[in-house]
Amino acid sequence: MNTERSYMQSTGRVSFWILVLAVLCIFHESAACAAQLREVRIGYFDLLEDPFYTGHKGYAGLYTVEHISPVTAAELATDNAIVTGEAIGVKFVLLRRSVTTGEDIAEAFGSFAREQQLAAAIVDLPLQQTIEIAVAAASISIPLFNARHTDIALREATCRTNLFHTIPSLDMLTDGLAQGLLSRNWKRVLLLEGENSDDTALSKAFQASAKKFGLDVVDVRRFVLGNDPRQRDQNNVRLLTAGVRHDVVFVADALRQFAPFVPYNTMDPRPVIGSEGLVPLAWHIYWERHGAPQLNRRFAKRSGRLMTDADWATWVAVRSVVEATVRNRNSTMRPLTEALLDPDLTLELYKGFPGSFRPWNRQLRQAILLATPNSVVGLAPVEGALHKDNNLDTLGLDAPEFHCEN
Repeated sequence: MNTERSYMQSTGRVSFWILVLAVLCIFHESAACAAQLREVRIGYFDLLEDPFYTGHKGYAGLYTVEHISPVTAAELATDNAIVTGEAIGVKFVLLRRSVTTGEDIAEAFGSFAREQQLAAAIVDLPLQQTIEIAVAAASISIPLFNARHTDIALREATCRTNLFHTIPSLDMLTDGLAQGLLSRNWKRVLLLEGENSDDTALSKAFQASAKKFGLDVVDVRRFVLGNDPRQRDQNNVRLLTAGVRHDVVFVADALRQFAPFVPYNTMDPRPVIGSEGLVPLAWHIYWERHGAPQLNRRFAKRSGRLMTDADWATWVAVRSVVEATVRNRNSTMRPLTEALLDPDLTLELYKGFPGSFRPWNRQLRQAILLATPNSVVGLAPVEGALHKDNNLDTLGLDAPEFHCEN
């Protein structure tokens, strides 16, 4: 069965009927259209002066590492939903609440959700506070969205809550990259691993992906930053990549402090992947299919910058609420969380595959882009990566493999 073709046909039918409803509202001024629109309020809950959004200097102070809040993407998606909302008698409203470091996070969120009568909320907080909110709000029957953290353990720790994940998990990203290597017959991988915990997590995820798809990690070597001659076997790229036969070099460097120096410096002429070179992403500014250029242009016009993975995942979070509300238009008593998990719900992700949420960990199924800084060179799942139910479930942990902590 051609999944993409069926999805496009289904999406086209839904879009057609939404357009018909909108036209009826405009030209016939029916009583339903004239009535006051019901508000569906979406919260954006973040931390004032979040250290994650504070720029800091990279290795040797040569460049600045900067993250920017993706709230603009939520605003864009809310504005884009005006016509859809009017067609079903709904007005989507985005409300932001920024807490300070001294506040009780769980209490502040509970008050925000109750007082504003939120239908859903995007949680843009550090990892531990995200878990705290998800657990504390488990009894509140509104969906929460994580568009920031790729941590695999987060999905395990919050699997019995209402936290949905629109950003891909780390193992989805490394699975996509492993599929890309397999499709190119690059099977022998030399892995260079950094010293911090995020580097270790990335290295561990890729090694699991390599095993899953039959790649051979020929060696794992630790690199260190600096030019101390006593550590030249670990800080000199040529020495670090010598003495072993391999097709490609994977660099696990979450902060990208060492990785930029690896291409063209290896002992043998080999492609570099992972944190540099060929990288797995949720989104890319040079993805040129399935309506992506239009989305990138709309976002750039509104924000004055390029769309990132977190921006895209935040935009999708709002779109998910919109589509679930459309699906619930004739059954408003059904919780929105149930509508999001409806197996018939399909989300337009602008990546060629229909999106949907996995019931076992609330993770959004999605394709992974394989890209260099200036182009997208591949899309996973690759041709031949098959699953009995949904080929997107070849990316990340499938239901039988998933472990729920609580």
